[in-house]
Amino acid sequence: MRAAGLLLLGALLLAAAAGAGEAPRVPLRVGSHADHGRLVFDFPSQVPYRIEQAEGRVTIRFGAPATLDLSAARRPPRNVLGIEAEGEGVLIRTAPGATLRHFRLGNRIVLDLRDAAAERAAPPAARQAPQPAREPAAPARASPAAASPAPAAAEGAPPTESPAGPGGRAAPSEAAPTTPATDAPRTAPAEGPAAPLAPPPTAREALQALPAAGEPAIRLLPGEAGLAIQAGAEAGLAIFRRGDWIHVVIDRPLPGEAALPRGHPVFGGLEARPAGEATALRLPIAAPARLAARREGEAWILAATREEATPEPATLRLIAEEGPPPRLLFEGGAAGGVVTLLDPETQEALLVGTMRAPGPAVAVGRRLPEFEVLPTMLGAAVVARSDRVAMRAVAGGRLALAAGAGEGLAIGGFTGREPLPAALAMTRVLDLPSGSVPVLLERLRVALTAVNAAAPLARGPSRRDAAETLLALGMPQEAQAMAALAFQEDPLAREDPRLLLAHGIGALLAGRVQEARGIADPRLPAADEVTLWRALLALARGEPAGPSLQAAAPLLLDYPDALRERVLPLALEALFGAGEATAAARLLDAAGDAPGLDLARAMRLEAEGRAAEALAGYDALAQGRDRRQRAIAMRRAAELRLARGMLDAAGAARALDEALFAWRGGAEEIALRRRIARLRREGGDALGAFAMLDEAARLFPEEAAALREERGAAFADALETAPPLAAATLFDAHPDLLPAGPRGEAAVLLLADRLAALDLPERAAALLRRAAGAAASPAARAAIGARLAAIRAAEGDAAGTLSALDATEAEGLDPALAARRDGLRARALARRGARAEAEAIAARMGAEGAALRAELRAEAQDWAGAAAAMAEHLAATLPPAPAPLSPEQRVALARAAAYAALAGDEQALAALREAHGPRMAEGPLAEAFGVLTADPLRGLTDLPRLGRELGMLRVLPARLEALRTGVQVAR
Repeated sequence: MRAAGLLLLGALLLAAAAGAGEAPRVPLRVGSHADHGRLVFDFPSQVPYRIEQAEGRVTIRFGAPATLDLSAARRPPRNVLGIEAEGEGVLIRTAPGATLRHFRLGNRIVLDLRDAAAERAAPPAARQAPQPAREPAAPARASPAAASPAPAAAEGAPPTESPAGPGGRAAPSEAAPTTPATDAPRTAPAEGPAAPLAPPPTAREALQALPAAGEPAIRLLPGEAGLAIQAGAEAGLAIFRRGDWIHVVIDRPLPGEAALPRGHPVFGGLEARPAGEATALRLPIAAPARLAARREGEAWILAATREEATPEPATLRLIAEEGPPPRLLFEGGAAGGVVTLLDPETQEALLVGTMRAPGPAVAVGRRLPEFEVLPTMLGAAVVARSDRVAMRAVAGGRLALAAGAGEGLAIGGFTGREPLPAALAMTRVLDLPSGSVPVLLERLRVALTAVNAAAPLARGPSRRDAAETLLALGMPQEAQAMAALAFQEDPLAREDPRLLLAHGIGALLAGRVQEARGIADPRLPAADEVTLWRALLALARGEPAGPSLQAAAPLLLDYPDALRERVLPLALEALFGAGEATAAARLLDAAGDAPGLDLARAMRLEAEGRAAEALAGYDALAQGRDRRQRAIAMRRAAELRLARGMLDAAGAARALDEALFAWRGGAEEIALRRRIARLRREGGDALGAFAMLDEAARLFPEEAAALREERGAAFADALETAPPLAAATLFDAHPDLLPAGPRGEAAVLLLADRLAALDLPERAAALLRRAAGAAASPAARAAIGARLAAIRAAEGDAAGTLSALDATEAEGLDPALAARRDGLRARALARRGARAEAEAIAARMGAEGAALRAELRAEAQDWAGAAAAMAEHLAATLPPAPAPLSPEQRVALARAAAYAALAGDEQALAALREAHGPRMAEGPLAEAFGVLTADPLRGLTDLPRLGRELGMLRVLPARLEALRTGVQVAR
């Protein structure tokens, strides 16, 4: 579809460019009406023309070259005898007595030939009244709808209520009759047969129903800002707004010259407009003021108010009737008559349907290819953009909007949905056209033709119309390109809010979020439509926008079909995802059976707690062809199964991993990768979690900083839980990711211990050296250096031990860490023969250094000195008897006994036996302590004890090995 659209757009561009260099093709459209025939020359731009009249002949000459298409002249209107080209003009042969009326509407030149019989039947005043000249309005930035060509009127069209007005539209002359017309009966509505309409009153009957001559037809009401209009019990009324004017239309004439109020603060500006056998009034009153209508007897009461209208149960509903031929029905009121008028400001044709009872009104306007339905305060009002459009009252108190000659009305994409109440008061910026694809393509062709015909500095409005039409066709890339060309060519275009917003929307829908800056431009007005698109832009950026989207999302229901189908699913899914389930469900109900909403419906089921049905919907979408919805459905199904205990964290991570490649790019992929990493860590796969985040940082370098903290946590977990060699390789590849503080320090030290346990001291030492170089603080570097020094000491590398300690020296260390480092330094110095320095370091450590001094002296086989230092250590650390001893304290006592025995100090052994024998009688090392501190053998009576001790001596070396410090003795 995208390729076909691009090819079609290219063909249109080529056709428009080709047409810009030659005389434009100007089609002639003809039509027969009740009392006149019509000819319309549809020029692409305004051209001057000249009329020459003779008996039975009318010649029109144009002031610009054109290729006239007179194919429609083969079946001319009934009062035209012939049409033929004559030089640069056209010769029209007319029936005897036909009179000409000509005018211009926009780019069109319209010729009306009135029948001789109709001219004689018109009142004398109407025949003699001069026709006011209708000069064309300045063509500055015509609206897109005005640029659309009206379809040709069919031959033999049935009589309409009034002559057509300017511009080839179904508009009357300013003295149009207003007798209500009725339609041929159609099938009655399902609710039951409707009462037949009363025959329309004649002008004499209408005048007889009016008030007496002495009673004013229009009078002010005392005590309120109101007006009473005595029009009769059967008079219908319509009220609607056009700009700063409120129009009041009554389908009956008022008697004589009705006196208008003057000097009144509200109704002093009331004006009367020509309306034939009807009454048209207009009042200058700015929004949000309105007129509320009610009935009192035979009078209509109009009250000025600023209060918002309360929703009426009898609101006029627009119903699309397929036909044939297709037409629109206004249902829900008691229709009166139809009055045709000219808008005094725009000279557009207005078809006004009145109501005989107060209440029914059109809540929101609709803009369709051939006409525009206006919002009203009472009744119905339609702007006719084609001369085929007609309105009439039909059975059942309804109004029908249809095309003449039984043709189908181009109702485009109208679905008959009424908008949500919240959307009625919403403000807009864009003027998006509605219609079928052929109608929109024709509008696009006209806009492109206007672009080529305009000067370069004046192409902004035409390009804006083309951009809006491209958006309505669902072609955002082309719309963005069209708006960008307008910015390049027309300096005024850069200040046009419609172009700014259209450019931003095109970029956003095309996936170019960085280029959608126009949506956030501060020059845009504070409109609900701007709020909607800013919320969608925030969602595309991964930012929360639930409240703003909830407030403005109802606008989407009134968008053209192609644009709505692209945006409405996104809005609904975002609302459900943000927890705005109530608002999203209301919008989903209003959308009806619109396509593309299956995912939103499944999300609604999930929000309502219907998990099984929601999972069925998600699984069906996961098998579908829509890649975006397929990816979201797979993710939501995995999360729902995890929440309901149907999957564990590892299983959910695998399910989400499958969804990862269903949709790539954007904030969605980054969020999904983070979620998979968290689930992998919870499932014990820290290495897999780090791999996922590391890949995300490489694929999205602009997000690397935001991912660093999560990568660091996964990195630390991997160092602790991954296989040692894999963890060491990981650290070598990413030493900069080690988390700062105790978390990173602990991870590195644990990995070093795991490598050392595998008898890989060199690998562990290399790891610690790199970690020390990458440490974030001196304290962390000192701790890692202490562990490196311990590994070097265990290997008997005294020089390496001292080098590790010197390289990681720091001030202000924790006392425990400082003591550990001093011990390692003292042992290394002792191994190198610097015992005096080692003793000095141990001496500085106070009571805690006594055990170190004992160890150093034992290595030098100074058993007496070792026993003395150990006794000092015990005196400082052992709790008083009979408190129990910790395992470390029991080891210290056994070591003290061993040093005393090796020194032959019987007195010290006896003191240990007497002071600590009871506490060492049971438990670990009890037997070793007993043998070492026992009395010496004194005779034959001690032979049994000797046997026991010999047995103990066989295992004593193994038991005493536990007392060693795990370092080699320097010889």
